[in-house]
Amino acid sequence: MLEREAELQRVDALLDAASRRRGSVVVVEGAPGIGKSELLGAVRRHAEGRDFGVLGARGSEFEADMAFGVARQLLEPMLRAASRAERRRLLSGVARMGAQALGVESGEPPADPFAAIHGLYWLCANRAERGPLVLVVDDAQWVDDPSLAWLGYLGRRTRDLALLLVLGLRSGDPRLERDELERLLGDDGVDLIAPAPLSAVAVAQVVRAQLDANADEEFCAACSELTRGNPLFVRELLAAARAEGLPARGASVETLGRIAPPAVGPSVLARLSRMGPDLVALARAVAVLGSGTEFMVAAELAELDPAVAELTADRLAAAQIFAPARPLEFFHPLIAGAVLQDLAPGARRLAHRRAASLVDRAGSLSRVAAHLLACGPAGDPWVVRRLRDAAGEALDRGAPGVAAGYLRRALAEPPHPAERSPLLLALGTSEWRAGQPDAIAHLEQALDSAGEDPGTWFDASWLLALAFIVTDRAERAVAVFERLRAGVPDSDAGLALTLEASIALVGLGNERTAGVALRRAEALRDRLPAVTDPPLHLLIALANYAARTNRSSEAQELTERALAYKPYPPPRELAMAMMYVLTMVERYDALRRLSDDLIGAARRQGAIQELIVFSVLRSWASAECGELADAEADARWALEHATGLSRTQALSAMLRVLVERDALDQAEHLLDRDADTRGLHSGEVARFLGVRGRLRAAQGRQTEALADLLECGERNERLGFVMLGGGPWRVDAALVHAALGNATEARRLAEEQLELARAFALPRALGVSLRACGLVEGGARGLRLLADAVRTLERSTSPLELARALTDYGAALRRSGQRGAARAQLERGLDLAHHLGAGRIAGQARAELVAAGAKPRRDAVTGRDALTAGELRVARLAAEGLTNREVAQALFITTMTAKSHLSRIYRKLGITRRNQLAQALAGRLGDATEMPSATAPVIS
Repeated sequence: MLEREAELQRVDALLDAASRRRGSVVVVEGAPGIGKSELLGAVRRHAEGRDFGVLGARGSEFEADMAFGVARQLLEPMLRAASRAERRRLLSGVARMGAQALGVESGEPPADPFAAIHGLYWLCANRAERGPLVLVVDDAQWVDDPSLAWLGYLGRRTRDLALLLVLGLRSGDPRLERDELERLLGDDGVDLIAPAPLSAVAVAQVVRAQLDANADEEFCAACSELTRGNPLFVRELLAAARAEGLPARGASVETLGRIAPPAVGPSVLARLSRMGPDLVALARAVAVLGSGTEFMVAAELAELDPAVAELTADRLAAAQIFAPARPLEFFHPLIAGAVLQDLAPGARRLAHRRAASLVDRAGSLSRVAAHLLACGPAGDPWVVRRLRDAAGEALDRGAPGVAAGYLRRALAEPPHPAERSPLLLALGTSEWRAGQPDAIAHLEQALDSAGEDPGTWFDASWLLALAFIVTDRAERAVAVFERLRAGVPDSDAGLALTLEASIALVGLGNERTAGVALRRAEALRDRLPAVTDPPLHLLIALANYAARTNRSSEAQELTERALAYKPYPPPRELAMAMMYVLTMVERYDALRRLSDDLIGAARRQGAIQELIVFSVLRSWASAECGELADAEADARWALEHATGLSRTQALSAMLRVLVERDALDQAEHLLDRDADTRGLHSGEVARFLGVRGRLRAAQGRQTEALADLLECGERNERLGFVMLGGGPWRVDAALVHAALGNATEARRLAEEQLELARAFALPRALGVSLRACGLVEGGARGLRLLADAVRTLERSTSPLELARALTDYGAALRRSGQRGAARAQLERGLDLAHHLGAGRIAGQARAELVAAGAKPRRDAVTGRDALTAGELRVARLAAEGLTNREVAQALFITTMTAKSHLSRIYRKLGITRRNQLAQALAGRLGDATEMPSATAPVIS
């Protein structure tokens, strides 16, 4: 630790900050042998001296493909050593999913990689609550991908924890170029430490301490020059000088130059070869087995008697080839790499195969698989079985990328022909969950080679169809189901009907397949009366078909039957379709209940992809019910986490809310960040175009708005929507036509919409259509239509549309000279819009009231309406009784963020206690709504 005082002072300052719950990340980076590991060891000692908890791990090339290998090194010893009560505290909340990902806790495995990463974060957060914690990871360039993803996630959230994350990195290693590592290193908050080479003075100290206390200046200077101050190279040079019996004098400098090794490897190998065959055998065994090798396993692989092996290990430690510790470790990774590379390729592969058999006795599937990845294919059934088992374990632990690597190696063995199809299915599944591009190809291969295996046929078909749907290739998804249906005998009527309904349901969601799907749905509708126990797929497909073809009563009846189906809630793909139908038939109450149940289940499993979809759909329901803050909270959260088609869904929901809130600049900013999706054919694109058309109209860009809305209409026609209940494009297009002076076309679209809405006979659709007709028509008839719109919407569950109709009706009354009647309607509209947070409607109502001679209210700066979307989201969960920690876990934020939100919530709501939240959010607080004292409440 010579000349490392400045670095340790920086670390001590960061330890001080961590003890005050201001955590951070430290990266120690330098060339091999520069002293990173020694510095990390000093960090550990300093932390332990200050009563920090210290957890350590080391990445290794051998373990780079082991799922959560480094995370397990760090956290498993802590969990094993914890008392029963302490273990319960550590695993509270979603932290249990993290322990399940490590394989040290039983229970349902994480639903996806993010769930495992999120759970591991909370496992550390729970530990840091007990006292400050330091995590030290050496050779982080070799950390396995799942552990690295977790370390990056943790690193971005240390600022709210009593935690210091310290990483050691070897400069110049190709694995430094991984995206997650580059992201972590690029964070502004990361503290970078680059240990410098030792000065000539420091090298002289080492020489005199380790070789000869009387070494002269010329000899010491030569050592400094030959090693360039690299501590490990100095150590190796002195070992070589000691072996040669070289005097530490200037006269030895010429000889010193000849024996100076060009690198650590040759020096170590030369010393090792002179130490005898037993030492070489044990060193090679440990190099093959990897870090943390159990002594007896190494002795068996080296074919040494255990007693002999014990003494041999001591001699290797004395020579600074091994570390003086058990389990067996090399003194430095460079030494381990040199010993392993000295083995011929064939001998190395055979050693790994034998090591796999030895390690298998200990039951460590991931270590067995790591050895098998280093072996050559040999057609060995045992190898295939163990790799398949290891892949299943990795998949259960939330590491699908690692599982895919194991399965590719198993297929290269190769397996028996009968095993090939299930392995391909498992590979495609793993790749799909990991977002890898070869997933579809391998799922297709699994289907092609399935033969008579119905299980593989069915599972591969569903997953392949889903993959095609989300990549906008619905016609391929339909073909998959049709192929599956062709293989099912007519005698299996239930399965056959389920598949036929699935074909229709999948096809209805895409423009390219909707035409055929509509005809298929009509045929299924004709068959329904003869089916005594219709499958859920059939009920949902026919409900969808009925809603989009303007038969609301039929759609409602089928939806009620689907909601009563057991088990509840339905699977994801069916739940999504059911939620769309509930939107169309204006069953927002049922939609909210279903989405709440689905989101609750997804949160318990940590299934982030499902959370995204269900949050988007709940956002639409909340918006329809006028709860725009809730709608924004769900949509904003989904948008922060979504990718691909899910992002288009989330963006549509978010834009809709922002338009209603009159946050047009925010909406435009979001659009600028996202690519245009009009080249896709999914039904989600039609929804997006309708929302963007509304935004353009609100911005006064009427020509662009009309183009979007008309394209939305064309796409909806291709999708078979006779009348789109949830987002009637004709209404918006008619109003834009009117704004552009196209009165004839505006009237045609408005009347067409009204006729369809009368047939649909649901209050929201009818009220919205009456309002559009009234605005386009104008005059006395327009006033009557607007009055009808208000009366109709008063019996709907859409207060947002009621506020809009009241405002438009009041404005029309003012223009007709009925100022008193106008003020009454406008005040109702403003009050309702203000309560809902509908800034655009409220602004229009306020302007009209001023024109009518009234003095309208101002916007709220306190109370429920003043809460942001994020604050309302936190407030609702806290009102349900969740602690700050539970709120943070549910919303994927930190505890400190949740606490900060609650501090602002208390001030805005004028409350001081948590048990007042529910009443304050409902607007029934009474006297407690007075502003609190200047002293901010303590939020716990």
